[in-house]
Amino acid sequence: MKKRYLILYLFPAVFFAVVFFIVPLLYIVYISFFEWNGLNAMKMTGIQNYIDVLTDKNFILALKNTIMWILAAVCIHIPLGLMLALLLNRKICGWKVFRVLYFLPNVISITALAFLWYFIYHKDMGLLNWFLQGIGMGSLSKGWLTDLGTALPATIVPFAIYVGLTTVIFMTQLATISDDLKEAALLDGAKGWQMDLHIYVPLVKPAIVTNVMLNVAFCLKNFEYPFVMTSGGPVNTTTTLALYIYKKMMNANQYGISMVGSIFTVLLGLCLMVLVNGLQKGKKGD
Repeated sequence: MKKRYLILYLFPAVFFAVVFFIVPLLYIVYISFFEWNGLNAMKMTGIQNYIDVLTDKNFILALKNTIMWILAAVCIHIPLGLMLALLLNRKICGWKVFRVLYFLPNVISITALAFLWYFIYHKDMGLLNWFLQGIGMGSLSKGWLTDLGTALPATIVPFAIYVGLTTVIFMTQLATISDDLKEAALLDGAKGWQMDLHIYVPLVKPAIVTNVMLNVAFCLKNFEYPFVMTSGGPVNTTTTLALYIYKKMMNANQYGISMVGSIFTVLLGLCLMVLVNGLQKGKKGD
């Protein structure tokens, strides 16, 4: 009887997973073996689409750019969120206000924020160049989104504005730490950052894994920032996998190629998730 109830409770989740993930994924795999522009009859090409994508310099560049986004998230964004969470965990004056302010950008449209940063970086009327000129460093002014050396970093920097969600997740984990453990650490002489490094950080590892997964997922589907700020330019310097898929489908009408790009994106995400889970289990084993 209990098994029947268990199946009944699981059915909605399984149903939606199959209908909205498994079936579409299988359809994407099916289309990936065809040449199709969305209108005419599909033509079977076998694995040629896969060969074309793997030998496409634009795809390789989009893959590298996406990996750069992921590295920035893991190496900069998450540590920054952890540092803010540890700081707010000390209940400094106005910490609740800061928590709300940090989280606020997460409820604002990504497209709106992308437009905001576009005008910050604008060569002629951008706030950044205006600021540099105001402090006597006008020689550093440039077209930040059109320069090959600064375009990609310029589109990644706004990602830091979403640090609030990462911070809140860490703070939620920190709130679960026992007061007895904190008092024991204080009795042993742990103070300030010693408490953070040796007590808090080891105990928020589940939150670290959660944040890594959420940030990796965001980077893999990142579309709005490069699309709004640069349209993937200059010379595809800022194109991500999501934007590459969009361009192949909507601009080039190469649906088969686009589906192959989608499959590789899913595979990359699965590999990264398996890697993260493997590292977590390995550390637990140690």
